Amino acid sequence: MADDKEILTFKIDAWTPETIPMARLAEYMRLVAALYGEQGEVHSRRLKKGSAVLESTVAREAFPKVVTRLQALKTMTPPEDLAKTFEQIDDLLRSDNAVGTVSRPKGGKILEFPGRKAPKPEAMSLTQPTTVDGVVMRVGGIDETIPVVLVDNDRVVYRCTIRGRERARELAKYLYGAPIRVSGTGKWIRNTDGRWELDHLLVASFEELDDKPLDEVVNELRAMAKGQWNADSLKRWKRDREG
Repeated sequence: MADDKEILTFKIDAWTPETIPMARLAEYMRLVAALYGEQGEVHSRRLKKGSAVLESTVAREAFPKVVTRLQALKTMTPPEDLAKTFEQIDDLLRSDNAVGTVSRPKGGKILEFPGRKAPKPEAMSLTQPTTVDGVVMRVGGIDETIPVVLVDNDRVVYRCTIRGRERARELAKYLYGAPIRVSGTGKWIRNTDGRWELDHLLVASFEELDDKPLDEVVNELRAMAKGQWNADSLKRWKRDREG
């Protein structure tokens, strides 16, 4: 090691240099660079044998800043961007069934990533008023509570039910048609990854959405206003459009 350099190692225990995919290694390298900061003074040195150990050199004058930055993660209020980078690295490690550490060759561990060892949140559910938008892709069933499937612009599928065949027939008029907004009682599930997902929605009401392009609607409103269009007009339009 040159006299003007310090070394930091980032270790991933579940991979070796021979097994870690190049694309995955690139993800880790990008995030570790963001973690260290001082990017003009930090350089990749090598990928050591054994576990996948990314060895980096840090200019001696920048090294205290990097260490101080890493130690800030142990405080109650780390910088937001730093905390986000830590979480992104830990998410990668958890998905790789790995744990990680940042160390000095002779100075011990500076930072640990729990990865697979982090306790998983318990699955849980809650029920609350919910509104979703989408296109009706299916309506049908033999019971009084009839299944309905909606799909939104991002291809997210919403599984719903509606009570009563007459109301189901009204809803079926929108099958494969204009997008609608449905509201009702939603059952939400928090999975073991900590993410909330809508499990089911019991529809209480629905309405067709205006699918005109925004510029066309604005032009129509301007024409109606006859020179009286202003910021308050836009606010009123948005309030009416969103209900």
